[in-house]
Amino acid sequence: MGRRRRQKVRRRPQKRIPDVYPCPDCGNTAIKIELYRDSGTATVKCGSCGLEMTVDEINPLTEPVDIYGSFIDRFYEGRKAEA
Repeated sequence: MGRRRRQKVRRRPQKRIPDVYPCPDCGNTAIKIELYRDSGTATVKCGSCGLEMTVDEINPLTEPVDIYGSFIDRFYEGRKAEA
């Protein structure tokens, strides 16, 4: 008689936070965020359309995704003011 085979445990890979983000202006996934912790600033730059913004709200716990969120808020706030 044969014995039962043990099933292998399948692990799902953990989701990662992306390094490149979608641009709200051109729609391409081309936004890179550079953090400068020593000066307390961050630069948000689109490699496709050239959109660039500097964010000054940085503390030691700030991550690039936090900067992207504040960038999006500022971008649409500026668009609302123009209309």
